[in-house]
Amino acid sequence: MDLLLLLSFVFIVAFILDWLFRKLKIGNFESRYVLITGCDSGFGHKLAKKLEKLGFNVFAGCLTKAAVEKFNQTSSSKLKAIEMDVSKDTSIEKAMEIVQRTLPGGKAHKWPDFTFTGLWAVVNNAGILGGIGSIKLHTRQDYENTLAVNLYGVIMVTKACMPLVLKEKGRIVNTASVLGRIALLNSSYCISKYGVEAFSDVLRRELYRTGVKVQIIEPGAFKTPIFGREYIRRMAENKVASLPAEIRSQLPNDAVGQLEGSIHRLEETGSTNIHIVVDAYIHAITAKFPKKRYLVGNDAKYVYWFLSVLPECISDFYINWRGAYSI
Repeated sequence: MDLLLLLSFVFIVAFILDWLFRKLKIGNFESRYVLITGCDSGFGHKLAKKLEKLGFNVFAGCLTKAAVEKFNQTSSSKLKAIEMDVSKDTSIEKAMEIVQRTLPGGKAHKWPDFTFTGLWAVVNNAGILGGIGSIKLHTRQDYENTLAVNLYGVIMVTKACMPLVLKEKGRIVNTASVLGRIALLNSSYCISKYGVEAFSDVLRRELYRTGVKVQIIEPGAFKTPIFGREYIRRMAENKVASLPAEIRSQLPNDAVGQLEGSIHRLEETGSTNIHIVVDAYIHAITAKFPKKRYLVGNDAKYVYWFLSVLPECISDFYINWRGAYSI
């Protein structure tokens, strides 16, 4: 009994100390620079604006020129939007040239002379939903398109920014997903997010002695533009239209509706509280002792995480009972 009390006391003290340490923040926000990818909308857009308000200097990577122009018209001098397609190496290189020139002291030096200010944090937020439908309906191109953004984009942006982050002993914050813990529905998306988890774990261990911290954000379902009804409808229609005649003939008449439905069921359970994902990003960037992983959302914490640790016979039954799969 005494041992049980002692262990309980140690656990409580450890929990309180951990909670207190997580509350400690870094200082000098105004002198720190952060690069974020995928800022056209959703989490990335809101994070860039929030960091700007906190005083950080922000590079907001956007896929489209329209998003860049809108950002630069409505933002202060603390936020600079740049065009950046993370699926293309040339686009990453051009964006990094702009970052280098903009950093204090950057104009006076040439790459790779890092005597100027570095990056405090790189947030690999850019991502796409990927292919739609079952594995039978996925093509090689579906997998390549999804991995190009969700996985290779994370890797190549991280590699491009690494010397600047090492200079500041800063942070790499990678957006995975709870579907990087338990795979269901979209195979190309899940594969990409499992890859982000693996890359981040290897990177964190490689950089263990450098002072650079690597964090993984694992959101559940949130109602962002990635789940837009018109966007999903268009994806479903394009998928059915692109299939070989032999496979298309095997599909039900309402194939488009069924493909939409599988995504909408996930979206309907999603949260509108996008700010809690942004708060997780902010903590990962500003905490002196950030977490290694941030499970964000009630579904991520209490449903998908639980499913991921259950025996597969139970989780498989539950997922199929809930009707996660259609065609």
